[in-house]
Amino acid sequence: LYDPKELALKLKGIEDKYGREAYAKARKYAEIIFEENNPQIIEDIILKTRQYGEQKIKKAFDIVAEKNTDNPKKSYAYVVGIIENK
Repeated sequence: LYDPKELALKLKGIEDKYGREAYAKARKYAEIIFEENNPQIIEDIILKTRQYGEQKIKKAFDIVAEKNTDNPKKSYAYVVGIIENK
């Protein structure tokens, strides 16, 4: 079941581990795909930013942000596909 306290602890742990700035950027990107409360995705965005660079991550999320809300391509899997294939 969903536990708001546990979620808050996980998110705070990510912020503490990677820093406030990296966490804030990743969470902002996660909002685009409606995953701003998903610790795994937020952490993966931070790791992919380190691996591929800020510019490539921004470009991928800019592409996905243009999609309609109900478009199935507005997902993290699609973002990852863009990042890894361009």
